Amino acid sequence: MKPRLIALICLLNLTLLGVGFFWGGVYVASRPAQDRPAAGPLPDALPTHAAAAAVARAPAAPPVLIYKTNQFQWSQLESTDYRQYIANLRAVGCPEATVRDIIVTDVMRLYAARRGKFYQNGRAFKYWETDEKRKLKQTQLEEREAQLALIDKELPAVLRELLGINYEREVNKYFVDAEEDDRRLAFLSEDQRARVLALRDQFEGRREQALREAPDGKPTPGQIEQLRQIDREQEAALAGVMTAEERYEFDLTTSPTADRMRRELVGFNPSEAEFREIFSRERALDAAYAYEDTNDETVLAAKAAEEQKMREDLEAALGPDRAAQFEQTRNPDFQSLTVLAERFDLPPEVSQTVLDMRQLAEEARRQLLSNQDIPADRRDAALNAIQAEAERATRQTLGEQAYAEYSRSAAWIHGLGAN
Repeated sequence: MKPRLIALICLLNLTLLGVGFFWGGVYVASRPAQDRPAAGPLPDALPTHAAAAAVARAPAAPPVLIYKTNQFQWSQLESTDYRQYIANLRAVGCPEATVRDIIVTDVMRLYAARRGKFYQNGRAFKYWETDEKRKLKQTQLEEREAQLALIDKELPAVLRELLGINYEREVNKYFVDAEEDDRRLAFLSEDQRARVLALRDQFEGRREQALREAPDGKPTPGQIEQLRQIDREQEAALAGVMTAEERYEFDLTTSPTADRMRRELVGFNPSEAEFREIFSRERALDAAYAYEDTNDETVLAAKAAEEQKMREDLEAALGPDRAAQFEQTRNPDFQSLTVLAERFDLPPEVSQTVLDMRQLAEEARRQLLSNQDIPADRRDAALNAIQAEAERATRQTLGEQAYAEYSRSAAWIHGLGAN
């Protein structure tokens, strides 16, 4: 919903509320005094019938009209202090989603203006001047990159502090998918989803704050313990919302480990049981090195050793055939071919077919180059023939449209003819 429309809806709600108060005030004030609730205690003796009749015959006093106004101006809510602005919106009953939309839009507009300043060289526009006059100087380009990097770091922190939201996830709701969380957490009730997502935002914010305070982005031992304490508190909080089974499914659905596995296991097509088997091991490894410095050679070596042990254990758990397919997912070309096959509705086996053709073509090239008895001109012609055949066979396997897409990144094909 557009920000201006959101603001108008909020304003309309407040105006209708004010009209209700106005007419309610006029009605109560215009009621005759004898019809109003008694302000004091009841009298000792009720009036007689004659007295009551006399009162009934007496002319009614003219109503006293008390006019109330509830004129509303948006300026009553706006504030140069975003915290106060948010408090004002909440105080008049604006829905939290509306508050978020208004503030996000306003903050994004503010930072867009800040960004825009670094795309201009300060020269006034003159319609007769050609474009190079308004290009940024090299020093301005360098300054722009530095300033944009600061903005990219500052903007998420500001929205997190003001609204407790994740910047990237919030922006994705406008451009990618506003219902991703609901689909992923469909196994929870609506109330559970709301509470779980609120806890996620809360603890994410605390971690980000702790990491912002870390020198050069590297947490100190004390900050690492603080981060681990946050993890423990989040675990306890989530345990109060979900059962143990729901908690495990929550991790399978939303954790960084599970998201990484879904990217890395392309082409493996794990069953649910296989995914859980791999996840339990991957999650334990990720947890063990969550806050370790993986640039440290000692840490890196220890993690590599544990990863190797994990893969050996998985081979025993999966069996040799599935373990071999699992290892195949580490090949980037296999992954890109698998994605391509899925995109163009090709048989899944085409990925392996193309990889086999690549292996044969590259082996033929190696043998040709290793034979020093072949004249240079004949070797060049043979290399070109190998490349042409590889292009023809790959195109035939993938089809024209998929091959055109694949060939853009298939450096191995274009390099076959090189000497």
